[in-house]
Amino acid sequence: MKLTKPITLVALLFTLSACAVADVQQYGTIDPNDKTVTVHTGGGGLNGQLKGILNSRGFKLTVDSGPKVTEGTMGEKTRLVSYETMRTRYRLQVHTKIYDSCITGDPAIIYDVSFIDNQSGSEIFTINGRGCQSWAVDEFKKALEAKPEKY
Repeated sequence: MKLTKPITLVALLFTLSACAVADVQQYGTIDPNDKTVTVHTGGGGLNGQLKGILNSRGFKLTVDSGPKVTEGTMGEKTRLVSYETMRTRYRLQVHTKIYDSCITGDPAIIYDVSFIDNQSGSEIFTINGRGCQSWAVDEFKKALEAKPEKY
């Protein structure tokens, strides 16, 4: 009967890992000569961990966008357009929700991460899914270095 505890533990681990889902979509590569990124404020949770990774890899982090600009012409048919500007080449958007905790004590999260090129307006990569926060961090590290697949 001593064998039931290890078998139960292994079954539990397989059950928990089966719930983890990660969808990574790689669309472009990062310019190593322009490693500036706008990030959200705060240092907690997944956002804080991803900011730490970017910082350790030489990115200059900025937490504020550039000035809001209003452009247009005054005349009979006035049309003004307002938009935000960005001081950085890239932008990191992180959305998470904690729904449980993993057996390791790590938060179990639902996450959606986008790394956006402010110059072109396109996404470099996206990561979304659910599972332990450390798994999302690992996927982010891989995506920073990855090259998009050719189809």
